[in-house]
Amino acid sequence: MRETSDSFRLLAPDLIRVARSVLGLYLTVHSDRLQRPAGVVVCQGSDRGQLIFTSQPILLPGERFVTFEEIESQMY
Repeated sequence: MRETSDSFRLLAPDLIRVARSVLGLYLTVHSDRLQRPAGVVVCQGSDRGQLIFTSQPILLPGERFVTFEEIESQMY
């Protein structure tokens, strides 16, 4: 099931913070070859995240996929 744009507002601030941090680190380290990630998988309740380059990742229990669009929408 695809989430609607209304779901962007339902994300916990901690998930956005972790996803933004992981994305920022990627952009800093790999500024020479920027492949746009689809998003970040965040382990809920921790500060761990993993960049994902496929639009439909397989998630483990306790993980949440934060799309690139969700990260961008919370930045402004």
